[in-house]
Amino acid sequence: MSVAVKAVHYDSLPPETSTPHLAEVLAETLSEVAEVIAPVWPLRDYVAVNPYAGLAHRSFLDARAFLKVFSDCETLMPLEHYAAEFQRGGFSIADLEAAIAELSSIGIVQPRSAQQIIEHLLVPAGDGSCSGPSRSVRRSARAIRTIAEHATEPRGIDWQEAIVDEISRHCAAHYDQGQAIWTSPNADLPLFQAWRTVATRDRNIEILGLNGFRRYVAHLPHTAEAAIVYSLNILQVPHRLWSAFLLCQAFSIPGWSAWTKYQAHWTDDAAGKSDDFIDLLAIRLAYDAALSQALSLQWNWDSITNSELASFRSERTLPGDDSVLRYTLLRATEIAYRTELLGSLNIERETPTSQGQRRLAQMVFCIDVRSERIRRHLEQQSSDIETFGFAGFFGMGFEYVELGQTSGCSHLPVLLKPQFKVNESLSDDLSQQESTAVDRRHRCRTWRSLWKGLQTSASSCFSFVETMGPYYGLRLLQRALGYTPPAADVRSDGLTGEQCNRLAPSLHGLNQQGLTLTQQANMAETMLRNLGLSRKFARLVVFCGHSSRTENNPLAAGLDCGACGGHSGEPNARFAALLLNQADIRQALAERGIVIPADTHFVGALHNTTTDAITFFDVHNVPEAAQPALQELQQSCAVAGEQTRRERLPTVAARSTADLFRRAGDWSEVRPEWGLAGNAAMVVAPRSLTMNSVLDARSFLHSYDYRQDNDGKVLETIMTAPMIVANWINLQYYASAVDNHHSGSGTKTIHNVVGKFGILSGNGGDLQTGLPWQSLHTGNRYQHLPLRLHVVIMAPREMIDRIIAEHQSLANLLDGQWLHLIAIDEGRAWRYDATGNWQLMVCGSISDSRNVNELVAG
Repeated sequence: MSVAVKAVHYDSLPPETSTPHLAEVLAETLSEVAEVIAPVWPLRDYVAVNPYAGLAHRSFLDARAFLKVFSDCETLMPLEHYAAEFQRGGFSIADLEAAIAELSSIGIVQPRSAQQIIEHLLVPAGDGSCSGPSRSVRRSARAIRTIAEHATEPRGIDWQEAIVDEISRHCAAHYDQGQAIWTSPNADLPLFQAWRTVATRDRNIEILGLNGFRRYVAHLPHTAEAAIVYSLNILQVPHRLWSAFLLCQAFSIPGWSAWTKYQAHWTDDAAGKSDDFIDLLAIRLAYDAALSQALSLQWNWDSITNSELASFRSERTLPGDDSVLRYTLLRATEIAYRTELLGSLNIERETPTSQGQRRLAQMVFCIDVRSERIRRHLEQQSSDIETFGFAGFFGMGFEYVELGQTSGCSHLPVLLKPQFKVNESLSDDLSQQESTAVDRRHRCRTWRSLWKGLQTSASSCFSFVETMGPYYGLRLLQRALGYTPPAADVRSDGLTGEQCNRLAPSLHGLNQQGLTLTQQANMAETMLRNLGLSRKFARLVVFCGHSSRTENNPLAAGLDCGACGGHSGEPNARFAALLLNQADIRQALAERGIVIPADTHFVGALHNTTTDAITFFDVHNVPEAAQPALQELQQSCAVAGEQTRRERLPTVAARSTADLFRRAGDWSEVRPEWGLAGNAAMVVAPRSLTMNSVLDARSFLHSYDYRQDNDGKVLETIMTAPMIVANWINLQYYASAVDNHHSGSGTKTIHNVVGKFGILSGNGGDLQTGLPWQSLHTGNRYQHLPLRLHVVIMAPREMIDRIIAEHQSLANLLDGQWLHLIAIDEGRAWRYDATGNWQLMVCGSISDSRNVNELVAG
């Protein structure tokens, strides 16, 4: 991912540094630093982000060594975890031997034998299986540290914590999105300017003991870039250490670094006058420089430069370094899972080229791992039901605008921008009744806003509590006793129940936005061809999006559809069905070779991943002749949902299927569902490869048939979009599990929403970015075992090689072992290794370590 850093103006730098050469050095340094930081999206659109995205050009171990120079970030589980995994049967000595052989073939040598490693593991050293997010972070022997870390004494002020709290307080006010009653008067200024305005008057940090801080800030240049150079000069940091030292600054506040990276590069204001991430660096650096002056601290930077600890090499030889051993154990656990995965697939089964009788229904689910169980149970219910896996926005990316609003949420992957809007309306009604409903909704929401203001304003909050306290106390008591009120649906504001049921996306207004009939047909064709559904349509074709229902959960969007930008897939599913039911769209598709039978009807549906209930929409529009088929399908879905719930009971420690519904409405429930915990694989193949395979909701399933993709364009789209998204999800879960302190978000029970856009752990500290501990751990064991993603693609190896060769980002992920690739070709499994060669496998193990050319020649 390239990062553009705005040009540095020479006249903005201090006189002693205002040279073209130094400006270029600074711009290059800031670009390098920004490249390493991954963004975090706001709570409304909270989606999985790979925290290692900026390191993908390095190998996994090189990235670890790089991070260890300037941070305490961890990328490998402790030995105690692998000891516990071995004892529970998570991997075997054979898996460990295979791991040693695989790594040795790419130059990573493990000096111990498999037996010696196991003997070393079994020496009692604690239980790593239940390590919680609150475990202390060991102070490593890294070379680059912030001044605040050096200045902190065992019984003195924790300057690192104090500085983070100060920055967090300012950023929370600056970025507030309506939570605060009194907004920051400087919110319209760039971050650095707003902070500088306040910091020259705020005595808080000086009261703690940082004397002269306001005076230091007053002497700072007025631009962030110049302030960075000014502070680096104060600290006398040599140019060759600028990048590492600034990375250390950024990683001392990783949450706000991620947020400002999002602000600077992923929002509509990203092309504005300021780069928020650079502003944050200037702010953080100012505290260190002022602290150095206040405490008269000086550093021997030359000794750090020459230190072995400042090396970015992966082959660390320092005493006590066990990264190669732990990496070998990681690979052993991955090989054990790989063997299990490949053993469950129908690799040698011939993929059917045709089907007989026309099916009752075809149901298209999101590739999300939570769809795997219900797809399997649906197919077991009836051989007349065929299921597909596809990105959950169904190729229909848009901004969805609710009734009565002028703007809405983007329902497409967050790396893309919506090209058009879809408006919600009362179906079959664009008349006066809809206008009346909009007016009633506006009045309802206005009164709610006024009521909220009465609750929180300075003049009325105390009298409000005294007056309404008993009523709210009763509601608290009811919830504490387990009474769950009906779920609040903000869509019902001002609308009757009948009107709510008629709310639906509309095709009205698309032409006015420039989305012509041809472009609409293009969307429909692209979606169907990428899905592999261009012929032999069933009587009913159902697009089934997904969402989750939880209460009191700031990170709820993380349980919804990532392909829809952290929102429900309902609008996308209903829009896709609505589009394909149009006669003119079908006519345009027929002219392109996709003939949809006149009696085929498309339906939108929604899979609730907390309760596994499937809801069908717009059923009143289903033709009378198809109603019996719809009723049969609904009955099959009801039975499949119940079977899926029963299968899930042990994973959530629920007493009954009714308990799953209770969890969905329980505001004290920290594990209403597991989300994508456990994800470890992605299978890109016809359904025949995974048919009847019990994959335990650990695999993303994307439908694909290479025989319908002669030029490989569909596979290219899958490998450069859904596969990358799956890799992001996998590595977010991985990072949150191996290092919840830096990459997760601690425990849910003390989360506090800040500014409506993020969360803090408790009442201060850094912004939290990753997954909470309760989304990873049961309290007794890991629900998500940190494994890198295995991608299994059924396609010719030559086709896959061409795509990798054309996309360096893919080659980086594979060569650096950020994910593992397996091809199912000619009825055999082939592993893509870090040298770019294919290795033939048998039951998940390498059968011959020679490369493919040698095998063919032999």
